[in-house]
Amino acid sequence: MLIQTYQPHELHFAYCYRVYFRWRTFRNRLYPALGLLSSEELNELMQPYCIRVLECAASEIDVTTMVSLQPAETISACASKLKGRVSKWLGTRLRLAEPDHLLSRGYFACTVGQTTTTLVEQYLETQGAHHGYDKRLLPPIFVERYELTASNEERLNAKHAYVVAQFHVVLATRWRRGVLGSREGRRIASAWRNLQQELRIAIIKVSFVPDHVHIALRMHPAVSPADVVAALMNTAQETIREELIPAGLDRLWEPSAYLGSYGDLASPQIRKYIERLRRGSEQRT
Repeated sequence: MLIQTYQPHELHFAYCYRVYFRWRTFRNRLYPALGLLSSEELNELMQPYCIRVLECAASEIDVTTMVSLQPAETISACASKLKGRVSKWLGTRLRLAEPDHLLSRGYFACTVGQTTTTLVEQYLETQGAHHGYDKRLLPPIFVERYELTASNEERLNAKHAYVVAQFHVVLATRWRRGVLGSREGRRIASAWRNLQQELRIAIIKVSFVPDHVHIALRMHPAVSPADVVAALMNTAQETIREELIPAGLDRLWEPSAYLGSYGDLASPQIRKYIERLRRGSEQRT
């Protein structure tokens, strides 16, 4: 049977993909004009890229912002666009005749969301009980957590930046058919882990129940979440393709997914932090 693969552009996402960024001026030079950058101005600068600025605080030496991205966007590309537009804006404010090296090469970034690392992992742990499968003699569930090794960290690191990008992904089976048991979950998780080097990801935790799966993972900032989700879907489909025929399925998954960014701090905490930075900058000026 010919099974159609999933392409990133065909997937429909319900998503909350938010990233906190911070970067400094080149060699910590002081530019009072930089402190005049507002959330509204930065949001207008980023509109051509479909990047929405949620918060922004700038001082004469650095910029802190929280943005909302689309699933196909990478964190590293977003950082480049942010810094490029801000550098051009600052150059105009300084009335520079020629481009100059105004901002540092590196940056800090981390994903944030409506929840935190601890809560995501707890949620994945309780999926079997949540759906009532834990009371069966042989529960059709598979839950596993994987330690983040030194090689994982090395694979996820980016040059000239420190980034922690964590995501919660949910995939549902076609027509919500219950085709995923503990055996299938173990096989799929093993196949996914074999892809980690190629995809530049690290799987933190998986939770399989018969008709859907939750995945917690980290990604390299140059990787598109949409590309990773499509690759995971195709690998899982190929791994258990023989089980699809008796289940009457032509594809394993619905062509949709949930993508949620998360981190050690939730969005409301980041908002308060940026607001305090902005107030401090306004008081100094």
